[in-house]
Amino acid sequence: MLESMALAIERLADPQALAMLLAGVLLGATFGALPGLGSIVALSVVLPFTFGMDPLAAMYLYAGIMSSVTFGGSVPAILLNTPGTPPNAATCFDGYAMAKRGEGARAISVSAMSCLVGSIGGAVVTIALLPLIKPIVFAFGPPEFFGLVIFGLVMIAFAARANMVKGLIGGGIGLMLSLVGYSEIYDTYRYTMGSDYLWDGIPLVPFVVGLFAVSELITYTARGGATVTHDPSETKINWHGQILTGIKDVLSRPTQWMRSAAIGAGIGIIPGLGGSVAAFLSYFVGMQRTKSPETYGKGNVEGILCAETANDAKEGGALLPTVAFGLPGSADMAILLGAFVLHGMQPGPDLLRNHMDLIYALLFGIIISQVITSGLGLLAAPWLARLSLLPNRWIAPFVLVLVFVGTYMVRTNILDVAMAIGAGIFGYLMRRYGFPLITIAIGYILGPLAEKSWIQSMQISDGSLTIFVTEPIALVLLLGALATLVVPVVSMVRKGRARRAAA
Repeated sequence: MLESMALAIERLADPQALAMLLAGVLLGATFGALPGLGSIVALSVVLPFTFGMDPLAAMYLYAGIMSSVTFGGSVPAILLNTPGTPPNAATCFDGYAMAKRGEGARAISVSAMSCLVGSIGGAVVTIALLPLIKPIVFAFGPPEFFGLVIFGLVMIAFAARANMVKGLIGGGIGLMLSLVGYSEIYDTYRYTMGSDYLWDGIPLVPFVVGLFAVSELITYTARGGATVTHDPSETKINWHGQILTGIKDVLSRPTQWMRSAAIGAGIGIIPGLGGSVAAFLSYFVGMQRTKSPETYGKGNVEGILCAETANDAKEGGALLPTVAFGLPGSADMAILLGAFVLHGMQPGPDLLRNHMDLIYALLFGIIISQVITSGLGLLAAPWLARLSLLPNRWIAPFVLVLVFVGTYMVRTNILDVAMAIGAGIFGYLMRRYGFPLITIAIGYILGPLAEKSWIQSMQISDGSLTIFVTEPIALVLLLGALATLVVPVVSMVRKGRARRAAA
């Protein structure tokens, strides 16, 4: 182990390795900032070009891309309310609110620092758990997955504290939309309305980008003005002061970012969940643990910290099942799996036994790349934040073109652009009637996993619900979900009694 670490560190001093890291950072940040692209597209584009390249150098290139995409995607999420990648959607809620009140540079610096501590936390978890990965991964079967999904869905109630009913309705709408398309379980097409396009379901990227980005473009184009809602000529914005404030915001909250890093790495370990689940779950756990949950969604720096830290930490966790069993922990890792095979390595015991230097190269590369990414992000934040001062009528057409081009390039299907437009109009109408879009996104993302886990659990137990009670992890998760629902209700009842007694 120490020898493999030493070899990976030694190669970091090689100019070629540093060049690969820098190239990966620039590519990842660019692809992350373009809505609809992200790390999957970036890794897919560079994958054929690494054939014949030195495996360690290729790993550094992949590490640079994976570590910088998250921060790149957070920039349009903060400044334009347009998530660069689907997991950055959780950053929109507080990041855009901060940009509207002239704190865009502070929000960007919080994101940069959160990405840094998240990457370090995820790498530390990966190194610590490499010897223990097998029992952890195999401990999660269908009942445990279902319990985890239920716990995530229950968090919907906390996404819309001002109106829990509309929040739950939004979650239900998201669940129903996730059922569209072909069902492998029932071997039938559902709710496709005769359209071949919907056979594979509603595609994630066009739906999420349209729901958040296009709907917001409609909203603030109709509103006019700029992202910053006050006149900057009357109140001079101290961009550089905001950078230092953003750094302090993260460093002064070690409990929050350590908890978020642990959540992100833990979600990453479980194959199939991905960054969206990690970011949203961390966001809602942070909302529950804070003393002022009503400030979430209104420009609370902790919202950005929780989402971005977990989003970056999940890469380290997702690397564990990928290298140990060939089970990609995320879509990014599925591309990385192909990269290992391309370079003549089969993930599993042989990779852990003979190519540990490549694994450590990825981990150390992710950390160094994130240091570069965060450093560049902090330096560029004052200039990036000035985009929030530009009139919306200038920004909207440019962003809309990026959204359409990015959406089209994912699958080169013009109907994806139509889907993004339709999702945008739908999202705009939901906004107008007070339905929180975040609950729709959560239901849509977690719906397929909930259905699959439920069916598999029923098949294993011959239709008996006792499987969720006899499995300890599933029972703990379901009890946690029940407590999450009951505790606020009990608290409200007690407060109501206290008010009546005082009256």
